[in-house]
Amino acid sequence: MFDITPKEQTIKNVRKGLVQPLPNIYPLLNFESDVLKKPLVFADEDFVSNWVNNGFYFSSCSNAYDFLAQLLELQTQKCLGSLAVSEKKLLDLLIDNGIDFISTENIEETIVCTCQKLENISNAICLSSEIQALKGIEKAKNIVFFAKNTQVESPSSNVFFSELAIKNDMRVLLNFDYFKQHQAVYLFMAE
Repeated sequence: MFDITPKEQTIKNVRKGLVQPLPNIYPLLNFESDVLKKPLVFADEDFVSNWVNNGFYFSSCSNAYDFLAQLLELQTQKCLGSLAVSEKKLLDLLIDNGIDFISTENIEETIVCTCQKLENISNAICLSSEIQALKGIEKAKNIVFFAKNTQVESPSSNVFFSELAIKNDMRVLLNFDYFKQHQAVYLFMAE
């Protein structure tokens, strides 16, 4: 009749093994356990609600270009004046899109900056002296922050401070109460 080659015999054995179900070596997952339950409110939602409850402005945006569009609209609606920027990422974004800005040394009214992290439980924003213009924030009447929702952390996780620090970097944690001295503070959070 037919002669089966060793290769065909191996393929036949593999197919036979794939068809036969194997016993599950893992126990069934307990979906009722507290370990797998998702929180009712995510960290970024909790941070935003605390931010708004303290009298600050919040807006979500899908990306940096959406942030720019909303920023320009806000600038004209609220008469924010010239935007002071010193961070490389934001400078590149403004230059690439032909948007006028001034240096943070010549700040008039509004500063635009990013932040290192947003602390959920302590209601604070962490800034880095190497990246953000800390002196400009003190002089500004209005502050516009641009952050991502992944930057919201609780202080207990302490992931941020376990990273390697930038040389000569001074990280400053500013509580929400600090920002109440400013005329208006805006937070744009990208998804």
